[in-house]
Amino acid sequence: MRISNYVMGVVILVGSCLGALPGRAEEPAAGQAKAEVAPGPAGDKVEVLVGVDILSQYVFRGIALSRDSAVLQPSFTITYKGLSANIWGNFDTNERNPYGIHSPNRNNPKWNETDFTLSYSREVLKNFTLTAGVIYYALDGNTALDDSFEIFGGFACKFPWFEVAFTAYREVSHLPGWYLQWSISRNFSLPFAGATLDLLAAWSAVLSNDRAAFPTKDGGYYRDVNAGLISASLNIPVGQYVKISPKIQYWYALGGESTFVIRNLSWDRTHNHILGGVGVTASF
Repeated sequence: MRISNYVMGVVILVGSCLGALPGRAEEPAAGQAKAEVAPGPAGDKVEVLVGVDILSQYVFRGIALSRDSAVLQPSFTITYKGLSANIWGNFDTNERNPYGIHSPNRNNPKWNETDFTLSYSREVLKNFTLTAGVIYYALDGNTALDDSFEIFGGFACKFPWFEVAFTAYREVSHLPGWYLQWSISRNFSLPFAGATLDLLAAWSAVLSNDRAAFPTKDGGYYRDVNAGLISASLNIPVGQYVKISPKIQYWYALGGESTFVIRNLSWDRTHNHILGGVGVTASF
């Protein structure tokens, strides 16, 4: 499937959302996750979310950025009236980066990434939310020559049985290009302990303006479909504020140039990845 087909799908999706939304919402909406932002409801009070994920691997946009080691990913988010600020980090318990700039395969525990995200979300029509923001990626010098800075914007549209979303990210500091992501998700209430199940499927494309960022077979620009994601998370409340979430993810290349590019950029040299773990969050 080509990029033009994806773009046409976005146009049709936006049109169907607007056609199904008759009125305006009374309250704004906001929310975020690392890298891929997912709008959600927010009230008039300050909301704080503190959490940590313990995962078998770190995969970012289909590319494995860890190998044969567990990762810890703490996160802190504060939200007020649609404005959200987030700090997220990645700690590799035994970093083995075969492409390390200064120390390939250094076999040491390492904190190698800290991300800062500022975003604003607003429900402009009933069940239709717009989100925009910026992300600064502070990267370890052994992993990347420069830090990264992105701006992004997108929408989420809620239907009775599921939610669809689209987000576009633009790198503006180094290695310029676009990252586009489409997703469909569903939340189920389960009949025990107040638990819920989150299911998500997502697909992405890359429109790179830098040959060094995503090296291809023929040395041209990487402008093709990228990675798909299927994920499931079981959320189990523990008391009033804490939630424990076992989770599993499957990332896979979407064919075309993506198989070659993702395999050669991934630390484990594969283009499909299955990872799992558990998250613990506390909200106030």
